[in-house]
Amino acid sequence: MNNLKNKIALVTGSAKNLGRAIAIDLAKKGAKVVIHYQSSEKEARQTLNEINKYSGGLLVKADLTNENEVINLFQTAKKELGTADILVNTIGNFIFEPITSTSFTKFKDVIESNLYSTFLCCKEVLPHMQKKKWGRIINFGCVGADNLTVREKTTPYYIAKSGVIMLTKVLAYEYAKYGITINSISPGILQTSIAKPTTPTGKFAKFSDITNAINFLLKDDSNYVNGANLEVAGGWRTGYY
Repeated sequence: MNNLKNKIALVTGSAKNLGRAIAIDLAKKGAKVVIHYQSSEKEARQTLNEINKYSGGLLVKADLTNENEVINLFQTAKKELGTADILVNTIGNFIFEPITSTSFTKFKDVIESNLYSTFLCCKEVLPHMQKKKWGRIINFGCVGADNLTVREKTTPYYIAKSGVIMLTKVLAYEYAKYGITINSISPGILQTSIAKPTTPTGKFAKFSDITNAINFLLKDDSNYVNGANLEVAGGWRTGYY
C-alpha cells in the first residue's frame, strides 16, 4: 500500500463517480486532496466530507477549458495546501452520436473538455514539480486511442483522447530528467459508461480496477514506467461488438 502522507493530490472532476473514487482512495493513503468541480457543488461537498475522514482536502470550482480559471485553481490550492505533487486528469465529456448529427458546439465541447483541460492543468503544475524534482501525472485516454481508431458514434471523443495520449508521451519525454513521470490510463467499459458493449469477461470495469492501476503508477518502484498508456479493459477492444 502506497504511503502518500505529506503528498498533495489534485483530482480533476472529483465530485462524483470515478473522480470521487480516485480522490477518496488517495485520501485513504494519506494524501491531502484538492477536489475539483465545475457544476456539481453538492456532490463535491459530499466527496470532501469523505476525504476529511482520512486526511484533509480543499474544494475548488473551475472551468478547466479556461486558462485563467485553471491558473486560479492551482494558485488557490497552493495557497491553502501547497503545490500539487500528484495530478490526476479525469475530466472530459463523452459523446455518443453519429458525426453527421454532431453540432460544432458538441464537437468543440468534447475536444476542449478532454484535451484542452489536460494540457492546461499539466502546463500549470509541471513547473512546480520541476522545482521539487518529483511529480506524478496521470491522464485519462480510452481503449484504442493510441492507434488510428475510427468510431462511428464517438469520433470527437477519440480525436481528443488520441491527443491526450500523444501529449502524455511528449511531456513524459521532456520532464523525465526532473524525476517526474507522466502516464495515461485507458479504461475499458466502466459500470458507469454510457455505451455498454459486450466485454470478453462479461463484466465491466470497477472503480477499484482503475484506482489499483493508479496506485501502481504512484509507487516509487514504478518510476521507470513513464510515457506509458495503461489499458484497464479486461481484454476488451474497440470494434468487438
